[in-house]
Amino acid sequence: MASETKQNSAAVGSSSGQGSLGPDGVPTDVLGGVVKLGNVVKFSGAFIAFMIGSGYASGQEIMQFFTAYGIWSIGGLLIAMILFAWLGKVLMNYGYRHRDLGSDEMADTSFRYYCGKYFGAFLAWFIPVFLLLVCIVMTSGAGATLAQYFGLPTWVGSLGMCILVFITNLFGFKRIVDIVGALGPLTIIFSIVIAIFAIASNPEGLANIGQKADVLATVANATNGAPLWALAGLLYVAYNMAGAVPFLTQTGGIASSAREAKWGALLGGVMFIAAGLLMNLALLCYIDDVAALEVPTLFLSDLISPVVSVIFAIILLDEIYSTAAPMMWTAVNRFVPDGTVRNRIAHAVAAVIVLAVVLSPLSYSQLLGIIYPYTGYIGIVFIACVIVRQCIELRNKRKGLPVETPLFQKKQ
Repeated sequence: MASETKQNSAAVGSSSGQGSLGPDGVPTDVLGGVVKLGNVVKFSGAFIAFMIGSGYASGQEIMQFFTAYGIWSIGGLLIAMILFAWLGKVLMNYGYRHRDLGSDEMADTSFRYYCGKYFGAFLAWFIPVFLLLVCIVMTSGAGATLAQYFGLPTWVGSLGMCILVFITNLFGFKRIVDIVGALGPLTIIFSIVIAIFAIASNPEGLANIGQKADVLATVANATNGAPLWALAGLLYVAYNMAGAVPFLTQTGGIASSAREAKWGALLGGVMFIAAGLLMNLALLCYIDDVAALEVPTLFLSDLISPVVSVIFAIILLDEIYSTAAPMMWTAVNRFVPDGTVRNRIAHAVAAVIVLAVVLSPLSYSQLLGIIYPYTGYIGIVFIACVIVRQCIELRNKRKGLPVETPLFQKKQ
Protein backbone atom coordinates (compact mmCIF):
# COMPACT_ATOMS: atom_id res chain seq x y z
CA MET A 1 0.00 0.00 0.00
CA ALA A 2 1.16 3.49 -0.75
CA SER A 3 1.17 4.70 2.82
CA GLU A 4 3.31 1.76 3.92
CA THR A 5 5.91 2.12 1.19
CA LYS A 6 6.29 5.86 1.50
CA GLN A 7 9.63 6.78 3.07
CA ASN A 8 10.19 10.32 4.20
CA SER A 9 13.52 11.75 5.23
CA ALA A 10 12.96 10.97 8.88
CA ALA A 11 12.07 7.33 8.35
CA VAL A 12 14.85 6.33 5.97
CA GLY A 13 17.77 7.76 7.91
CA SER A 14 18.18 4.92 10.36
CA SER A 15 17.03 1.34 10.30
CA SER A 16 16.12 1.67 13.96
CA GLY A 17 13.85 4.63 13.31
CA GLN A 18 15.87 6.98 15.50
CA GLY A 19 15.82 9.95 13.16
CA SER A 20 17.11 11.33 9.86
CA LEU A 21 20.75 11.49 8.72
CA GLY A 22 22.84 14.55 9.42
CA PRO A 23 25.42 16.10 7.06
CA ASP A 24 28.09 13.59 8.16
CA GLY A 25 25.88 10.56 7.70
CA VAL A 26 25.25 10.26 11.45
CA PRO A 27 21.63 10.06 12.67
CA THR A 28 20.53 13.46 13.93
CA ASP A 29 19.27 11.86 17.11
CA VAL A 30 22.91 11.07 17.88
CA LEU A 31 24.27 14.46 16.78
CA GLY A 32 21.68 16.48 18.67
CA GLY A 33 20.33 13.81 20.93
CA VAL A 34 20.51 15.66 24.24
CA VAL A 35 17.27 14.86 26.03
CA LYS A 36 15.91 17.97 27.72
CA LEU A 37 14.12 17.10 30.95
CA GLY A 38 11.79 20.04 30.50
CA ASN A 39 10.61 18.70 27.15
CA VAL A 40 10.16 15.19 28.52
CA VAL A 41 8.01 16.57 31.33
CA LYS A 42 6.07 18.72 28.87
CA PHE A 43 5.37 15.79 26.56
CA SER A 44 4.43 13.50 29.44
CA GLY A 45 2.20 16.26 30.78
CA ALA A 46 0.53 16.65 27.39
CA PHE A 47 0.04 12.87 27.24
CA ILE A 48 -1.55 12.89 30.71
CA ALA A 49 -3.69 15.96 30.08
CA PHE A 50 -5.06 14.57 26.81
CA MET A 51 -5.98 11.29 28.50
CA ILE A 52 -7.38 12.64 31.76
CA GLY A 53 -10.37 14.70 30.79
CA SER A 54 -13.58 14.77 32.81
CA GLY A 55 -14.05 11.00 33.02
CA TYR A 56 -10.74 10.30 34.76
CA ALA A 57 -10.45 13.43 36.90
CA SER A 58 -14.07 13.21 38.05
CA GLY A 59 -13.62 9.58 39.03
CA GLN A 60 -16.35 8.24 36.72
CA GLU A 61 -13.93 6.45 34.37
CA ILE A 62 -12.03 4.90 37.26
CA MET A 63 -15.33 3.80 38.82
CA GLN A 64 -16.78 2.20 35.69
CA PHE A 65 -13.63 0.63 34.25
CA PHE A 66 -11.91 -0.44 37.48
CA THR A 67 -13.52 0.20 40.88
CA ALA A 68 -16.70 -1.69 39.89
CA TYR A 69 -14.63 -4.91 39.86
CA GLY A 70 -13.57 -4.63 43.49
CA ILE A 71 -10.08 -5.74 44.45
CA TRP A 72 -9.53 -7.22 40.96
CA SER A 73 -9.46 -3.65 39.68
CA ILE A 74 -5.77 -3.53 40.61
CA GLY A 75 -5.01 -6.16 37.97
CA GLY A 76 -6.92 -4.19 35.35
CA LEU A 77 -4.95 -1.06 36.18
CA LEU A 78 -1.60 -2.83 35.89
CA ILE A 79 -2.58 -4.09 32.44
CA ALA A 80 -3.55 -0.53 31.51
CA MET A 81 -0.24 0.90 32.77
CA ILE A 82 1.89 -1.42 30.66
CA LEU A 83 -0.16 -0.86 27.51
CA PHE A 84 -0.38 2.93 27.90
CA ALA A 85 3.38 3.31 28.31
CA TRP A 86 4.23 0.98 25.42
CA LEU A 87 1.67 2.26 22.95
CA GLY A 88 2.47 5.88 23.78
CA LYS A 89 6.16 5.22 23.11
CA VAL A 90 5.40 3.54 19.77
CA LEU A 91 3.07 6.28 18.52
CA MET A 92 5.21 9.23 19.59
CA ASN A 93 8.25 7.60 18.02
CA TYR A 94 6.30 7.21 14.77
CA GLY A 95 5.41 10.90 14.94
CA TYR A 96 9.07 11.82 15.42
CA ARG A 97 10.11 9.71 12.43
CA HIS A 98 7.49 11.49 10.30
CA ARG A 99 7.87 14.97 11.77
CA ASP A 100 7.91 16.56 8.32
CA LEU A 101 4.24 15.69 7.74
CA GLY A 102 1.35 18.06 8.37
CA SER A 103 -1.29 17.28 11.01
CA ASP A 104 -3.89 15.91 8.58
CA GLU A 105 -1.41 13.78 6.64
CA MET A 106 0.20 12.53 9.86
CA ALA A 107 -3.11 11.14 11.14
CA ASP A 108 -4.03 9.57 7.82
CA THR A 109 -0.67 7.89 7.19
CA SER A 110 -0.31 6.64 10.77
CA PHE A 111 -3.69 4.88 10.73
CA ARG A 112 -3.01 3.35 7.32
CA TYR A 113 0.53 2.34 8.30
CA TYR A 114 -0.59 0.43 11.39
CA CYS A 115 -4.00 -0.81 10.28
CA GLY A 116 -3.78 -1.27 6.50
CA LYS A 117 -5.54 0.32 3.58
CA TYR A 118 -9.17 -0.31 4.50
CA PHE A 119 -9.35 -0.47 8.30
CA GLY A 120 -6.82 2.36 8.48
CA ALA A 121 -8.95 4.53 6.20
CA PHE A 122 -12.01 3.75 8.33
CA LEU A 123 -10.20 4.80 11.52
CA ALA A 124 -8.82 7.94 9.87
CA TRP A 125 -12.42 9.14 9.46
CA PHE A 126 -14.09 7.44 12.42
CA ILE A 127 -11.70 8.64 15.13
CA PRO A 128 -12.30 12.37 14.51
CA VAL A 129 -16.05 11.71 14.87
CA PHE A 130 -15.36 9.77 18.07
CA LEU A 131 -13.25 12.64 19.41
CA LEU A 132 -16.15 14.98 18.80
CA LEU A 133 -18.33 12.61 20.84
CA VAL A 134 -15.73 12.64 23.62
CA CYS A 135 -15.84 16.44 23.57
CA ILE A 136 -19.53 16.05 24.36
CA VAL A 137 -18.63 13.98 27.44
CA MET A 138 -15.98 16.53 28.45
CA THR A 139 -18.39 19.42 28.16
CA SER A 140 -21.07 17.53 30.07
CA GLY A 141 -18.47 16.85 32.78
CA ALA A 142 -17.82 20.57 33.13
CA GLY A 143 -21.52 21.17 33.67
CA ALA A 144 -21.77 18.29 36.17
CA THR A 145 -18.78 19.56 38.17
CA LEU A 146 -20.14 23.08 38.55
CA ALA A 147 -23.60 21.72 39.34
CA GLN A 148 -22.40 19.30 42.05
CA TYR A 149 -20.02 21.61 43.85
CA PHE A 150 -21.12 25.18 43.14
CA GLY A 151 -24.83 24.57 42.60
CA LEU A 152 -24.89 26.27 39.19
CA PRO A 153 -27.15 25.10 36.35
CA THR A 154 -25.36 22.46 34.26
CA TRP A 155 -25.69 24.52 31.08
CA VAL A 156 -23.55 27.31 32.57
CA GLY A 157 -20.44 25.12 32.88
CA SER A 158 -21.06 23.46 29.52
CA LEU A 159 -21.47 26.76 27.69
CA GLY A 160 -18.37 28.25 29.31
CA MET A 161 -16.28 25.20 28.36
CA CYS A 162 -17.44 25.34 24.74
CA ILE A 163 -16.48 29.00 24.46
CA LEU A 164 -13.04 28.46 26.08
CA VAL A 165 -12.22 25.49 23.82
CA PHE A 166 -13.28 27.41 20.72
CA ILE A 167 -11.06 30.39 21.57
CA THR A 168 -8.04 28.20 22.41
CA ASN A 169 -8.18 26.25 19.16
CA LEU A 170 -7.81 29.43 17.15
CA PHE A 171 -4.14 29.60 18.31
CA GLY A 172 -2.97 26.27 16.80
CA PHE A 173 -1.50 22.94 17.89
CA LYS A 174 1.86 23.94 19.42
CA ARG A 175 0.18 26.43 21.71
CA ILE A 176 -2.28 23.74 22.80
CA VAL A 177 0.60 21.38 23.72
CA ASP A 178 2.30 24.12 25.75
CA ILE A 179 -0.89 24.76 27.72
CA VAL A 180 -2.02 21.21 28.37
CA GLY A 181 1.55 20.02 29.04
CA ALA A 182 1.61 22.25 32.13
CA LEU A 183 -1.83 21.21 33.37
CA GLY A 184 -1.32 17.42 33.26
CA PRO A 185 1.29 17.07 36.06
CA LEU A 186 -0.67 19.49 38.24
CA THR A 187 -3.74 17.26 38.18
CA ILE A 188 -1.70 14.11 38.82
CA ILE A 189 -0.10 15.67 41.91
CA PHE A 190 -3.44 16.77 43.33
CA SER A 191 -5.05 13.41 42.55
CA ILE A 192 -2.26 11.54 44.34
CA VAL A 193 -2.45 13.78 47.42
CA ILE A 194 -6.23 13.46 47.66
CA ALA A 195 -6.15 9.68 47.13
CA ILE A 196 -3.43 9.09 49.75
CA PHE A 197 -5.31 11.19 52.32
CA ALA A 198 -8.57 9.31 51.62
CA ILE A 199 -6.88 5.90 51.92
CA ALA A 200 -5.13 6.89 55.17
CA SER A 201 -8.41 8.21 56.58
CA ASN A 202 -10.32 4.96 56.08
CA PRO A 203 -8.06 1.92 55.51
CA GLU A 204 -10.80 -0.29 56.98
CA GLY A 205 -12.95 0.48 53.96
CA LEU A 206 -10.39 -1.16 51.69
CA ALA A 207 -9.91 -4.10 54.05
CA ASN A 208 -13.66 -4.76 54.04
CA ILE A 209 -14.21 -4.36 50.29
CA GLY A 210 -14.97 -8.08 49.98
CA GLN A 211 -18.19 -7.43 51.92
CA LYS A 212 -19.36 -4.71 49.53
CA ALA A 213 -20.43 -6.87 46.57
CA ASP A 214 -23.98 -5.52 46.75
CA VAL A 215 -22.77 -1.91 46.51
CA LEU A 216 -20.28 -2.67 43.72
CA ALA A 217 -23.09 -4.35 41.78
CA THR A 218 -24.89 -0.98 41.58
CA VAL A 219 -21.93 0.68 39.82
CA ALA A 220 -22.08 0.63 36.02
CA ASN A 221 -19.10 -1.22 34.59
CA ALA A 222 -17.31 -1.27 31.25
CA THR A 223 -18.16 -4.88 30.40
CA ASN A 224 -21.91 -4.48 30.93
CA GLY A 225 -22.30 -6.47 34.11
CA ALA A 226 -19.78 -9.24 33.36
CA PRO A 227 -16.94 -9.60 35.92
CA LEU A 228 -14.23 -9.26 33.24
CA TRP A 229 -11.76 -6.96 34.94
CA ALA A 230 -8.92 -7.77 32.51
CA LEU A 231 -11.12 -6.93 29.52
CA ALA A 232 -12.15 -3.68 31.20
CA GLY A 233 -8.47 -2.71 31.57
CA LEU A 234 -7.86 -3.51 27.91
CA LEU A 235 -10.97 -1.58 26.82
CA TYR A 236 -9.85 1.45 28.82
CA VAL A 237 -6.53 1.58 26.97
CA ALA A 238 -8.13 0.74 23.64
CA TYR A 239 -10.65 3.56 23.47
CA ASN A 240 -8.16 6.08 24.85
CA MET A 241 -5.25 5.19 22.58
CA ALA A 242 -7.21 4.82 19.34
CA GLY A 243 -8.54 8.33 19.83
CA ALA A 244 -5.12 9.65 20.83
CA VAL A 245 -3.26 8.57 17.67
CA PRO A 246 -3.51 11.94 15.86
CA PHE A 247 -2.50 13.89 18.98
CA LEU A 248 0.37 11.62 20.08
CA THR A 249 1.93 11.30 16.63
CA GLN A 250 1.72 15.05 16.16
CA THR A 251 3.25 15.61 19.61
CA GLY A 252 6.12 13.23 18.79
CA GLY A 253 6.65 15.27 15.64
CA ILE A 254 7.64 18.37 17.61
CA ALA A 255 10.17 16.54 19.83
CA SER A 256 13.90 17.36 19.50
CA SER A 257 14.87 13.69 19.45
CA ALA A 258 13.32 10.25 19.38
CA ARG A 259 14.43 9.65 22.96
CA GLU A 260 12.62 12.77 24.11
CA ALA A 261 9.41 11.54 22.49
CA LYS A 262 9.77 8.01 23.87
CA TRP A 263 10.61 9.02 27.43
CA GLY A 264 7.81 11.58 27.47
CA ALA A 265 5.32 8.88 26.50
CA LEU A 266 6.71 6.29 28.94
CA LEU A 267 6.66 8.73 31.87
CA GLY A 268 3.20 9.96 30.95
CA GLY A 269 1.72 6.46 30.69
CA VAL A 270 3.17 5.26 34.00
CA MET A 271 2.22 8.37 35.99
CA PHE A 272 -1.25 8.50 34.45
CA ILE A 273 -2.15 5.02 35.69
CA ALA A 274 -0.15 5.22 38.95
CA ALA A 275 -2.36 8.12 40.02
CA GLY A 276 -5.40 6.20 38.78
CA LEU A 277 -4.40 3.21 40.90
CA LEU A 278 -4.28 5.33 44.05
CA MET A 279 -7.57 7.00 43.17
CA ASN A 280 -9.16 3.59 42.61
CA LEU A 281 -8.05 2.41 46.07
CA ALA A 282 -9.47 5.60 47.59
CA LEU A 283 -12.81 5.04 45.86
CA LEU A 284 -12.90 1.46 47.15
CA CYS A 285 -12.34 2.80 50.67
CA TYR A 286 -15.46 4.96 50.39
CA ILE A 287 -17.55 2.93 47.93
CA ASP A 288 -20.71 3.34 50.04
CA ASP A 289 -20.47 7.12 49.75
CA VAL A 290 -19.32 7.55 46.15
CA ALA A 291 -21.14 4.78 44.23
CA ALA A 292 -24.03 7.04 43.21
CA LEU A 293 -22.11 10.32 42.71
CA GLU A 294 -21.53 11.91 39.31
CA VAL A 295 -18.19 13.40 40.44
CA PRO A 296 -16.87 11.11 43.21
CA THR A 297 -13.41 12.71 43.41
CA LEU A 298 -14.95 15.90 44.77
CA PHE A 299 -16.27 13.86 47.71
CA LEU A 300 -12.75 12.59 48.37
CA SER A 301 -11.22 16.06 48.20
CA ASP A 302 -13.84 17.33 50.64
CA LEU A 303 -12.46 14.88 53.21
CA ILE A 304 -9.36 17.07 53.47
CA SER A 305 -11.03 20.48 53.44
CA PRO A 306 -13.76 22.37 51.59
CA VAL A 307 -11.02 24.73 50.41
CA VAL A 308 -9.16 21.80 48.82
CA SER A 309 -12.38 20.79 47.10
CA VAL A 310 -12.72 24.25 45.59
CA ILE A 311 -9.12 24.06 44.31
CA PHE A 312 -9.63 20.55 42.96
CA ALA A 313 -12.89 21.55 41.28
CA ILE A 314 -11.01 24.29 39.43
CA ILE A 315 -8.22 21.86 38.47
CA LEU A 316 -10.84 19.37 37.32
CA LEU A 317 -12.30 22.01 35.02
CA ASP A 318 -8.79 22.78 33.76
CA GLU A 319 -8.28 19.12 32.88
CA ILE A 320 -11.63 18.89 31.14
CA TYR A 321 -10.53 21.87 29.09
CA SER A 322 -7.07 20.39 28.42
CA THR A 323 -8.67 17.27 26.92
CA ALA A 324 -11.54 18.91 25.08
CA ALA A 325 -9.37 21.52 23.33
CA PRO A 326 -6.93 19.16 21.53
CA MET A 327 -9.73 16.69 20.78
CA MET A 328 -11.86 19.37 19.16
CA TRP A 329 -8.82 20.65 17.24
CA THR A 330 -8.02 17.14 15.98
CA ALA A 331 -11.61 16.41 14.98
CA VAL A 332 -12.23 19.65 13.11
CA ASN A 333 -8.84 19.75 11.37
CA ARG A 334 -9.46 16.31 9.92
CA PHE A 335 -12.27 17.75 7.81
CA VAL A 336 -11.25 21.38 7.28
CA PRO A 337 -7.66 22.67 6.70
CA ASP A 338 -6.11 24.56 9.62
CA GLY A 339 -5.56 28.31 9.42
CA THR A 340 -8.51 29.06 7.13
CA VAL A 341 -11.74 30.98 7.61
CA ARG A 342 -13.63 27.74 6.96
CA ASN A 343 -11.70 26.15 9.83
CA ARG A 344 -12.82 28.84 12.27
CA ILE A 345 -16.42 28.45 11.11
CA ALA A 346 -16.15 24.66 11.50
CA HIS A 347 -14.89 25.07 15.07
CA ALA A 348 -17.86 27.29 15.87
CA VAL A 349 -20.31 24.81 14.32
CA ALA A 350 -18.71 21.90 16.23
CA ALA A 351 -19.03 23.83 19.51
CA VAL A 352 -22.73 24.41 18.85
CA ILE A 353 -23.29 20.71 18.08
CA VAL A 354 -21.50 19.67 21.27
CA LEU A 355 -23.54 22.07 23.36
CA ALA A 356 -26.81 20.90 21.78
CA VAL A 357 -26.15 17.26 22.68
CA VAL A 358 -24.96 18.15 26.18
CA LEU A 359 -28.22 19.95 26.86
CA SER A 360 -30.16 16.78 25.95
CA PRO A 361 -31.87 14.70 28.72
CA LEU A 362 -28.89 12.29 28.97
CA SER A 363 -26.83 12.65 32.18
CA TYR A 364 -23.05 12.86 32.31
CA SER A 365 -22.58 9.29 33.57
CA GLN A 366 -25.01 7.96 30.92
CA LEU A 367 -23.09 9.72 28.13
CA LEU A 368 -19.80 8.29 29.41
CA GLY A 369 -21.24 4.78 29.67
CA ILE A 370 -22.67 4.89 26.14
CA ILE A 371 -19.83 6.48 24.19
CA TYR A 372 -16.70 5.00 25.75
CA PRO A 373 -16.92 1.20 26.15
CA TYR A 374 -18.17 0.33 22.65
CA THR A 375 -15.46 2.37 20.96
CA GLY A 376 -13.01 0.37 23.06
CA TYR A 377 -13.73 -2.78 21.05
CA ILE A 378 -12.61 -0.99 17.87
CA GLY A 379 -9.55 0.13 19.78
CA ILE A 380 -8.69 -3.48 20.67
CA VAL A 381 -8.42 -4.27 16.96
CA PHE A 382 -6.21 -1.20 16.58
CA ILE A 383 -3.89 -2.41 19.37
CA ALA A 384 -3.63 -5.81 17.67
CA CYS A 385 -2.63 -4.05 14.44
CA VAL A 386 0.07 -2.05 16.25
CA ILE A 387 1.48 -5.25 17.76
CA VAL A 388 1.65 -6.88 14.31
CA ARG A 389 3.33 -3.80 12.82
CA GLN A 390 5.90 -3.73 15.63
CA CYS A 391 6.74 -7.37 14.91
CA ILE A 392 7.29 -6.40 11.26
CA GLU A 393 9.58 -3.53 12.27
CA LEU A 394 11.62 -5.85 14.50
CA ARG A 395 11.93 -8.31 11.61
CA ASN A 396 13.09 -5.52 9.29
CA LYS A 397 15.68 -4.31 11.79
CA ARG A 398 16.98 -7.87 12.22
CA LYS A 399 17.36 -8.22 8.45
CA GLY A 400 18.95 -4.78 8.02
CA LEU A 401 15.96 -3.41 6.07
CA PRO A 402 14.42 0.06 6.41
CA VAL A 403 12.01 0.01 9.34
CA GLU A 404 8.87 0.93 7.42
CA THR A 405 8.41 -1.66 4.71
CA PRO A 406 5.26 -3.56 3.77
CA LEU A 407 4.61 -6.99 5.27
CA PHE A 408 4.98 -8.59 1.87
CA GLN A 409 7.40 -7.28 -0.74
CA LYS A 410 7.37 -8.18 -4.41
CA LYS A 411 10.40 -10.11 -5.58
CA GLN A 412 12.59 -8.11 -7.94
